[in-house]
Amino acid sequence: MSQKIFEKKDVRKLYLDEQGNVDYAKIQARWDELKKIKVSLGNKYFTQQVVEKAKTLSQEDQQRLLDIMIAGLTNDDSSVGIAATRPEDYDFFLFYLEPLIREYHKIEGQTKQEHDWNIPVGEYVLTKIDPKLEKVSMRARVARNVAGYNLPSSMDKDERIKFENQMVEVFEKFGFPGKYHSLTPGHKNFISDQEADVLRSKHFLFISMTHDNYLMSNGVASDWPYGRGIWISEDETKMVWVGEEDQLRIISIVQGNDLGKVDQSLHELLTGIEKSGLKFAEHPTYGIITTCPTNMGTGKRQSILGKFPNITKGGKDEAKLKDIAKSLGLQARGVGGEHSNMDSEGTADISPSARFGVTEAVVTKRLYEGLIKLYEIERNAANEKERQNCCNTF
Repeated sequence: MSQKIFEKKDVRKLYLDEQGNVDYAKIQARWDELKKIKVSLGNKYFTQQVVEKAKTLSQEDQQRLLDIMIAGLTNDDSSVGIAATRPEDYDFFLFYLEPLIREYHKIEGQTKQEHDWNIPVGEYVLTKIDPKLEKVSMRARVARNVAGYNLPSSMDKDERIKFENQMVEVFEKFGFPGKYHSLTPGHKNFISDQEADVLRSKHFLFISMTHDNYLMSNGVASDWPYGRGIWISEDETKMVWVGEEDQLRIISIVQGNDLGKVDQSLHELLTGIEKSGLKFAEHPTYGIITTCPTNMGTGKRQSILGKFPNITKGGKDEAKLKDIAKSLGLQARGVGGEHSNMDSEGTADISPSARFGVTEAVVTKRLYEGLIKLYEIERNAANEKERQNCCNTF
């Protein structure tokens, strides 16, 4: 049975009184109900003190606070359940968001996000880990939102289209040969569903967000497919998503074995966009501002597609690989990323879990060091399997 999808405009009505004002009793009752299933961070830190502070705000600002929590209230399996509506939320609603952010990112004491793109080429070479890792799909991406706009969760249709058109102007002048493909009906760069599916089959373009109850209920997926698209370089190694969970996902995909070359490509692309005149939204403490607070800090995610047939027992035991990866400070996802499965060879998308409190250079270093340990465990699992086979044969 498929999950029912809830739109933000419909969900909001559940937490308003007859006058259309925020009803905190209804919100608290829902949080109490959800606590019996799973305690999210959004749930945990919705205290009476937060309620009292919220009631001193204007009704417009109280409505924004409701929108921040709406995905967590809608989905009973939320771990965080929060989505910012504007860059300013991370200051204005800090009375609610700060303890949540600090717990998720394990922040202790005073700290400030730093940035460092000084990442060596020729040092983090995967063939040093295993000679068979000669041609690996390596990917790095950063999330970015642009100052002066609402975040995707609260953009309306007109703002989404305006933002997309501004990005088309950037792509036409920022110095990299490539083409923008728009999902917006009537756009000059519009592509058909069939053309879009070809890009998805290459793992370039994101899928429709209308099937994701988190993104529908918090408003990120509203007005689909308007304002959405992807720019792809001629050599298909550089890409920019427009209008997904964050306004921009800036991506580098390289087939090879040197993690440093992926970063080099990504930083070139990121710098080119910045030089076009865009000002990215950034917080003085938490770094890059993202819709979901879990991605704040560097906003960077770097991964490789690796095969772990022995740890996963031919892809049948994904949980084991995920647990081992977690113990190494890594995340293991399916072939297509989050919410996808691993294949029969145990192919997984492996990335470091840390976003905040580490620099871009440290993210790459942690991925490499984690992969050394992960592949050692895979080799040990292969040796153990071979030993057992020999014993059984004997």
